[in-house]
Amino acid sequence: MAAAVFAALAPTSAYASTWTVDDDKADCPNAAFTSIQAAVNQAAPWDTVVICAGAYYEQSVPASGNNSPSQTGSRNGLTITKPLTIKGAGADKVTIRPAAALGASLAGTAPYLRDGGGNVVTISRQSGGSSDDNENFLDLSGVTIESPDAYAEAAVAFFNTSGRIANSRIGTIKADGGPYSYGLVMTNSLQGAEAGIRREVTIEKSLVNGTVLFDDARGADGAATTTTRSGIKAYGNVVGSRIQGSVGYTYGQRGAISGSEITGQVVLTDAETGADPSNPIVRGFSATGSSLLGGLTNTGTTAALVTGNYWGTSTTTGPVESGTPLPQAPAPLSVPAVTVDAAPTGAIVDPYGPTTVAWDETISPVVVAADDFGVKSVALSANGVPVATLGTAPYEFEYRPAYAHIGKHVVLTATITDSAGQSSVVSTELDVPAVTTTTTGTVTGSVPATLALSLGTPPTFGAFTPGFAQDYTAKSDVTVLSTAGEATLSVVDPSATAPGHLVNGSFTLPQPLSARAVNAANTGNPFGTVSGTTLKLLTYGAPVSGDKVTLEFKQPIAAGDALRTGTYAKTLTYTLSTDQP
Repeated sequence: MAAAVFAALAPTSAYASTWTVDDDKADCPNAAFTSIQAAVNQAAPWDTVVICAGAYYEQSVPASGNNSPSQTGSRNGLTITKPLTIKGAGADKVTIRPAAALGASLAGTAPYLRDGGGNVVTISRQSGGSSDDNENFLDLSGVTIESPDAYAEAAVAFFNTSGRIANSRIGTIKADGGPYSYGLVMTNSLQGAEAGIRREVTIEKSLVNGTVLFDDARGADGAATTTTRSGIKAYGNVVGSRIQGSVGYTYGQRGAISGSEITGQVVLTDAETGADPSNPIVRGFSATGSSLLGGLTNTGTTAALVTGNYWGTSTTTGPVESGTPLPQAPAPLSVPAVTVDAAPTGAIVDPYGPTTVAWDETISPVVVAADDFGVKSVALSANGVPVATLGTAPYEFEYRPAYAHIGKHVVLTATITDSAGQSSVVSTELDVPAVTTTTTGTVTGSVPATLALSLGTPPTFGAFTPGFAQDYTAKSDVTVLSTAGEATLSVVDPSATAPGHLVNGSFTLPQPLSARAVNAANTGNPFGTVSGTTLKLLTYGAPVSGDKVTLEFKQPIAAGDALRTGTYAKTLTYTLSTDQP
């Protein structure tokens, strides 16, 4: 019944807008705001504010006036004074806390529940107009609200207003710093009559860590009217939710608990437990189909209707109509409920296929994409080959058919990914006509067979140090030119005297000379021993022009090698040869 009433009391506008919030614009790059309060301030009544995944540290000054007072010095995380739908991406994805700049306490000069300040989120009435549920209603879902570091009187406070909190979690509220630390409160400061204002607050498929208070008195603290019924029809409902704490209905408050788990006591203090004056065929308060593990206390004289519940080992105090209790606890609730997130939608609106695009023509494909939370990216591909990825609208791409697509049928595909990682694929088709030519002719040219080596400065090892073991190295440059199909660069020592060894007159180095050749394509060639037999240094599998080659030489000297004063040297022969001239 509560859901049906809610649907009837939440009007929408054909002109309502949606405003998107993302703390870092990583999940929803098109978001217009990084602060929820900024989006709320921008939104018009009955607009929708969508909150993408993130941690939001909010701060605001409570609205204050004769019709909606706030304690001096009090502050809120969020202050909402207009009817809105605020839809978070999920209680496990969106966290709302008061900003650190608000200090250690949100309360004002004195803690006070019947005002519009001191809470993480306060929903208070508009500056003008009625406070009826069909004029000032907040539908809040898919968020976690907590304040572990700053004292708050309540996580969520509906003050002279109505609303619903669904699929959400109310987390830790710092208790030290004041007398209150409620999970959710519904309070009032106005006076009405039965035929007048109606308000309703519903907790649906949510988890509340803390006490819930539905209060319909109107007086200020310390006033004679503190416990006086306001005369306003006020309903507080707990539907399919777990309250890890107590639930209180006070001073004329009405409402219902159904299909829920309450770990603390349900306390009815002068609650409307008899027939509902606005609808006498039903009771003003009822609890059914729930686990009431903390029991129930009714301080009134009229019995409370609490049939069909599971009580565990708890008891009731005061007049009740308990009927037949449930023999065992209902199945545990999975709360907060998962926030429904639909896959993104979209279309390629230009080009609208099937169409034809020449391979040398550049076009600008346009993708229109939407999502109930936010589009994270749009990626365009052509026959599976990526074209580009865009993160923000407008999703207008630049595409020119690939050479390989000439004469082919091409499918342009757009992959639309939303903030939750869900993807949808849309496509359009085009044909790339074959390219033909009617001009013929012959162009010829000839290349003479050419093999050329150009040697640079001869390599030198410098001075050898007698009695000290060391590998000496030297380099020289050579430029290679070959028109052959393949070619080999080689070196040989043609000398009849100690081939491969450097000589100084009649003296010869004991260790042979090593050599290798490296270029840009062959940087790791090994050294080979120079001798009277041809040593291949480098091979080419195709013609090459002006290839820069480095010739590297290595001469090992052992500590026991006897060295003669003078210069050790050898004249080597370098050859560039081919079998395919």
